[in-house]
Amino acid sequence: MNTELPKQHYRVDPHARFRVLDGEGIFVLQKAGEVLVINQVGAFIVEQLQAERTLDDVVTAVTERYSVDRAQAQTDAGSLIEALLEAGALAAS
Repeated sequence: MNTELPKQHYRVDPHARFRVLDGEGIFVLQKAGEVLVINQVGAFIVEQLQAERTLDDVVTAVTERYSVDRAQAQTDAGSLIEALLEAGALAAS
């Protein structure tokens, strides 16, 4: 996966719904009729995106909240965002 995403904002796709339940993130993908579950860190990343933060801002928040170096946070957040874009859970704004 390409983790060099543009430095823009991402949001929950208009055809998807997102909630956090027991620490996990749950997407309901209405067009596909599917449910997608992500872990606690993924849910944190999506919540940061919903606060209209850029990818750089999200990476900084992940490094501050979790014990991970910036390069790893960048790779992981980029991979997650790319996968969620492909699944139709997120959209670029």
